[in-house]
Amino acid sequence: MQISVRTFVEADREALRQLFVVARDAAFSWAGAGAHQLEDFDVGTAGEQILVAAHAHQPIGFASIWLEDSFLHHLFVHPRHQGLGVGKMLLAGCEPYFSGVPTLKCLTANARAQQFYQAQGWRVRSQAEGPEGAYVLMERTQAFAPHLPVDSVHTA
Repeated sequence: MQISVRTFVEADREALRQLFVVARDAAFSWAGAGAHQLEDFDVGTAGEQILVAAHAHQPIGFASIWLEDSFLHHLFVHPRHQGLGVGKMLLAGCEPYFSGVPTLKCLTANARAQQFYQAQGWRVRSQAEGPEGAYVLMERTQAFAPHLPVDSVHTA
């Protein structure tokens, strides 16, 4: 499967809004029906650098970064495309946008995501409580390899 990682263009917005809801509903199964809305994507990524993973020109995942803090705010892959390396490709695409030690927050209840990040070289720095529940603050402890440039094509 050919997957490209590229920067967001406005034409991606509607597909990513839908992907955001589907992926969050799957990842946060404990949230009630209707907990995630299309406009959550717009609010949650405002002012952030967004990278898009696409297959056959259709978005299948995205990552958003708050550049000032090297903070990976979102990384979601459509459930149909999980386990194919798309998340790893998005992380590699984020690499040039991190100016310091990158961090992210992961809900404690999302054990699958925590395992994914730990397998990619992230570690728990601290734990806290937030509006959506308990979470861990993670930081990357080693450079992500391989470095894959944005706007390139990869085979998964």
